[in-house]
Amino acid sequence: MALCLLLILNNKNMQSRFKRKEGARRENKIIYIFTEGEKTEPIYFEFKKKNIESEIRRRGIKIEVRGTGFNTLSLVDFALDYVKSNNIDLSLDDCWIVFDKDDFNKDFDNAINKAQSHGLKVAYSNESFELWFLLHFHFIDSAITRNDYCNKLTDNYRKQTGDKKYKYTKSDNKKRLQESVTLLINLIQDKEINAIKRAKQLIAQTSNEKSFLKKNPSTTVYVLVEALNKLRS
Repeated sequence: MALCLLLILNNKNMQSRFKRKEGARRENKIIYIFTEGEKTEPIYFEFKKKNIESEIRRRGIKIEVRGTGFNTLSLVDFALDYVKSNNIDLSLDDCWIVFDKDDFNKDFDNAINKAQSHGLKVAYSNESFELWFLLHFHFIDSAITRNDYCNKLTDNYRKQTGDKKYKYTKSDNKKRLQESVTLLINLIQDKEINAIKRAKQLIAQTSNEKSFLKKNPSTTVYVLVEALNKLRS
């Protein structure tokens, strides 16, 4: 009888320890965001991170943003290697990859399908990440070039602020790019709900199209943005 009682108590203690360990692990959830771009996308997601960091820190949630410089399939492979090397459990933590179509037509669909089949979350833009920015101002459902996106962002910023000197740029000058993108982000942050609604509308319009390559324009950046916003609750 005493031995039986001891075994029961030991079993309960073990279960209790496992529950505490499991609970502690879940409380320290990490959101990994790997971006193709080394400048614009990291600036944007670091801004999003800063806005919610004080709230999520209390809940033990961390966000790590890294601009890699890798594109499409290379970015997927980098993220998968990182997950494997660091023993990341994708049932507990989230790993997002953020990339554009740009000129990588051949690998675009393959990259998205491969990422999703391995448990990675994808925030893609077709054709350019700047589509997400532009949707904060108005709806657009026609395919345009990266340069067109930059020009339209410049025009919209100038219209709303009256600043005729502003220019949205993808310049290699880090300081100039940081200033350009930061000014834009500060302007559009209160328009996010509209951007999400318009991005969903674009996805709905191409719901019957199986090829992500042919969904132009479209972006699933809004999915990542909504996931980050939900971390506050």
